Amino acid sequence: MPPRVERRIGIARILLVWETLWPALWPPVGLAGIFLSLALFGAFQRLPMALHWALLGASALLMAWLVWRGLMGLRWPDRDAALRHLERVSGLAHRPLAAYEDLPAPGSGDAALWRAHQNWVADRLRKLRLGLPSPGLATRDPYALRAIVAMLLVVALAGTGDGRMRRVASALLPGVGAAKTLSIEAWVTPPAYTGRAPIYLSRAEPGGTPANGETLTVPVNSAFSIRVHGPRNPPALQSASGERGERSKPELLEDTGDRNYVVDTKLADATEFALTVGGRVVRSWNIAVIPDEKPTIALTKPIEKTATGSLRFAYKVHDDYGVVSAEARIALGAPPPPPPAVSTPKPRPGAAKQATHAKPVPHVTPPVIKLALPTLRPRDASGETYVDLTPHPWAGLPVTITLVAEDDAKQEGVSEPVAMTLPARDFRKPLAAAIVEQRRALALDPASTPRIASVIDAFTHDAERYIDDTTVYLALRSAYWRLTSAGHESDLNGIFDLLWATALHIEDGDLSLAESDLRRTRDALNDALARGAGNDEIERLLDELKESFKRYMDSLAARGGNMPNRMEQFAPRDGQTIDRDQLEKMLSAISELARTGAREQAKAMLEQLQAIMENMRVPQQGNEAMSESEQAMAQGVDRMGKLIDRQRQLMDETFRQSGQGGQGGATAGGNGTGGKAGGKHAGKSLEELKRAQEALRQELDGIIRDLGKSGAKVPSSLDKAGRSMESAGERLGEGRADRATGAQGQAIAGLREGAQGLADQLMQSMAGRRGTTGRGNGNNMDPLGRSLPSSGTDLGADVAVPDKIDIQRAREIIEELRRRAGELGRPKIELDYLDRLLKRF
Repeated sequence: MPPRVERRIGIARILLVWETLWPALWPPVGLAGIFLSLALFGAFQRLPMALHWALLGASALLMAWLVWRGLMGLRWPDRDAALRHLERVSGLAHRPLAAYEDLPAPGSGDAALWRAHQNWVADRLRKLRLGLPSPGLATRDPYALRAIVAMLLVVALAGTGDGRMRRVASALLPGVGAAKTLSIEAWVTPPAYTGRAPIYLSRAEPGGTPANGETLTVPVNSAFSIRVHGPRNPPALQSASGERGERSKPELLEDTGDRNYVVDTKLADATEFALTVGGRVVRSWNIAVIPDEKPTIALTKPIEKTATGSLRFAYKVHDDYGVVSAEARIALGAPPPPPPAVSTPKPRPGAAKQATHAKPVPHVTPPVIKLALPTLRPRDASGETYVDLTPHPWAGLPVTITLVAEDDAKQEGVSEPVAMTLPARDFRKPLAAAIVEQRRALALDPASTPRIASVIDAFTHDAERYIDDTTVYLALRSAYWRLTSAGHESDLNGIFDLLWATALHIEDGDLSLAESDLRRTRDALNDALARGAGNDEIERLLDELKESFKRYMDSLAARGGNMPNRMEQFAPRDGQTIDRDQLEKMLSAISELARTGAREQAKAMLEQLQAIMENMRVPQQGNEAMSESEQAMAQGVDRMGKLIDRQRQLMDETFRQSGQGGQGGATAGGNGTGGKAGGKHAGKSLEELKRAQEALRQELDGIIRDLGKSGAKVPSSLDKAGRSMESAGERLGEGRADRATGAQGQAIAGLREGAQGLADQLMQSMAGRRGTTGRGNGNNMDPLGRSLPSSGTDLGADVAVPDKIDIQRAREIIEELRRRAGELGRPKIELDYLDRLLKRF
């Protein structure tokens, strides 16, 4: 055949193949079109996973069966079929294509006739046409379902919007394509006590948070949270922890509705998490944990006994996230040898019978000492705590003391146990000593209640002769009847406190009770300042502390008798003296600091006061008299203390003038007599302030003259203070109140240094007469300008305590904040900010 005809024959064969295959493939192709249309419409996304897989499998099997059925017995068209197709489409009769390939039979006739025949066939070949395939689907699809399938596909492709490929992938591979549409949020929240911020686990990106194979390290007990939105069925979280990495059973996330799923779990160990959707892993995280170390606590110094009989604990604590609380636990050690036999007095009639029926025994609660911490949750800190254990029934007995620190995770760290004998108070009066002895015996052997009751009953024999205090008699009789008539253990609650209070009343009267109240209120205030209590509670505790301090000092003064004013001093230790007036000023300073918001400084000064009170020794009457120079130095120290206070007050007034009237505030005439600040804040004029400054200067000259006459050495710092006072007076005369305050501050510093020098001389002189060495180091001062010991308890001289000017400024700031907070016309965000500031004060 000519090349043109051969090409048409090849194309005709292809068309015949299509006409043969299309009728066989139409049923599975139509089913696939319906499936694809439903997938584009998202019909499968609303089905449960199991039903989805079932429909997908059934559709695949059905299409495979239809393909097999259509292709079974199918015959592929050959060359002859292609020739017949061309002849039929071209309308050629007598099969000219087949005749074109014929050969003439030998001897069949005229050659010209054969040529004429071939020319006729070639002329027909010029009219060849391919035509269109005609598979004949109309007979197999009489209802034209193929048009419906095509229409569905067109509508699905044109009207379903974005995400077509994701929906098709989700229909063909349930759970895989849907993973791309998920919204997954995961984060780790460390425990609040660690102070760490939550960590958001994003997808693995350059420089991003570790995820998908990388390891993230977080504190132990952190909360691992996952939020998933989008899947039809709950995702599952599988974890693997431990050395072997054994995977746990998948845990389904909680369904919260509207295709939202959540899970929260605690991280107790290094864990690998895998989030699966439809059995396929979509996210994974490797999380390691930082263990929470146990806190540590240890004594920095051996436990000491103070002058008042209290125990001083000096300790340090450490924890990686902070110590919540610390305490000292006390356990009774080996019991002491039994006391020698004591003949028990014969009880009065009827007493023995009641004593023999006493079944319950009193219970002794071991003392637990709460150790003060300098701040809330300190990580590395040192502290001191004073505690008086002489009232406890175990006083005078061997015990074992262990310090315990606890963190937020309830882990406890313990120190090395310390064995010691609890300090016990010495009672000089026989009846008080006997009561305490029986109280201690009752604590050691609670079963000896009948014998103790008999001894207490014997104490009240001939009460008219030996007991002149009705209160003591009634307390002893009450203790006796409680021991003999108790029917239950609760009936004996407080029996040890009753005996102790009776012994104290016999020994000291009201002094010991006042001291106990002072210590209780002081500890309560210290605790309130440490935990940041409210202003109302701080005010109440301050008032209670002042009241208990007054009662204690009054009782102390009544016990000491009438002493000269200069001898109304208390010696904390090492020859240092401090009088009641100074202690009251310290108390006032603590109150002022707490009210102005400087609570850290107030707490530091309260600890100084505590150290002074715990180490205080009260001088007894009959002390040797001071020499003339020592008396002059003691009086000079007292006079300079008052002079310092007056100079501070004058400096405060000068500071107010400098703030109200600029550089002086004097009248235009320049004479300074009319230079009062105007308005309701008017104070003294500069001329009056100058005269007051000159008066203070003259008083200082008088102190220096008196010291010189007595033979005492005058510190050179007093001369410097005098020159500063003179300079301040000159600047006030010039109308420069702002510059006068600087000279007044220098004068105060000189007075403080001079007072310290005199106190050092006095201590060295008195120590020399007693044959002891003085303090020798004059560099440490207490907040009132007094000398502090160079050894022993550090009273915190390095604590920056605000002076009166700083306190005045703080008060003015607080008043301004309150004024602005009361102006409701200000923006809400500013009012909220002011409220947050005022909450601190």
